[in-house]
Amino acid sequence: MSRPQTKWTCGFCGKPIYWDELFTFLSNKAVVHYTCLRERATKTSKINPEVLKVVLDSLEDELNKIVIYKQRLNQVGDNEDIKKVLDQTEKDAEKNAAQLTRLVEKLSGVLS
Repeated sequence: MSRPQTKWTCGFCGKPIYWDELFTFLSNKAVVHYTCLRERATKTSKINPEVLKVVLDSLEDELNKIVIYKQRLNQVGDNEDIKKVLDQTEKDAEKNAAQLTRLVEKLSGVLS
């Protein structure tokens, strides 16, 4: 079985991004693998690495939640009440991930 690929390639490594991978959108509109962002941010950090790790771990948690909610949406069948709540919860996780990604950009200078 082949993995479903998104329409994006990673703005850092240039490899395809798959739906089962953690990825995020940078403020410059690039899409990057979470692992690539983490690696680059760690190398370019402007703050204590342990403090940046807290932000990166939080971002990873939110990205994992997005993947889980997408999977669960496919499991609930036609129950619109459940779909509506899961969809909104996923959107909230996306907003949180966006805020944390911006914070990583600011604290690490990955776009500089």
